[in-house]
Amino acid sequence: MNKFILTLVIAFIANVSFASPANDSLRTCFNKIQATDATVQTLQRENDALKSEVTSLNYTISAQSNEIDSLKSVLVETNKSVAALADSLNINISTTQEQIQINSDNLNQTIAKKSQTGMWIFIVLALVIAVIAFIFGRLLTKRGNEVASLSAKADKLNEEIVNRLSSEMSEMQSLSKQIGSIPTTTGGGTDTEQKLITTLADRITFMKMTLYKMDSSVRGHKQLSKSIKQMKDNLLANGYELVDMLGKDYHDGMKVTANFVEDENLPEGKQIITGIIKPQINYQGKMIQSAQITVSQNL
Repeated sequence: MNKFILTLVIAFIANVSFASPANDSLRTCFNKIQATDATVQTLQRENDALKSEVTSLNYTISAQSNEIDSLKSVLVETNKSVAALADSLNINISTTQEQIQINSDNLNQTIAKKSQTGMWIFIVLALVIAVIAFIFGRLLTKRGNEVASLSAKADKLNEEIVNRLSSEMSEMQSLSKQIGSIPTTTGGGTDTEQKLITTLADRITFMKMTLYKMDSSVRGHKQLSKSIKQMKDNLLANGYELVDMLGKDYHDGMKVTANFVEDENLPEGKQIITGIIKPQINYQGKMIQSAQITVSQNL
């Protein structure tokens, strides 16, 4: 308002003064004042514009400040939530660690108990096995001694049998020397010679069967086997053949008297001659006595 009044006064003075052409100095001064006023008005307008801008900036700053306050509130709430979550996690972790520790302790105790139980079981089993081994060891030793004793007795008995057969073999060899010296009738050997041959053949077969069932390591076994072979060769030289059937396969059509026994240890379908009660005797290629045998089979 004061500026407006000042402007009117200046304008009035200008109208009065300008009526006199001689007052150029006053006009010049007035022009300067007018120019200064224009400058002031321009500055005033710029100031108003700046104030408007400042007001706008203050409003923006106020809005941003409110937004910052809102963000601070959100941040505070977030910090509270994070703190609560951290506390919850710490509690859960602590609880979990305690549970793990408890479970670990229980597991260690269980393992320790089981280890102790297993150790006792192992000790008991070891003692039982040791006792059983000791008992079986004594039994095996006892059985071994019994077997050794029986084996020794069997060897001794076999040796006695071989010795007796060897003594009998000497007598049989003496009898075999008489073959061919016995008076014969026309057409072949006499009944007396054939009876002698039959007797010798039966005894030779008996000896061979006895040796067949013995271990060949028995003392005197080889010597007696050799004597039996010599006897058979002597008979063969006089025309008498003792057909060797022992240990050979049996087949249908053989002219023998057979006694069959089952033996599951033989291959299926197998038939083997395992015993000779009476041998087959051929004289000059003709059978004068049929064999009586035992056949083991698995049919």
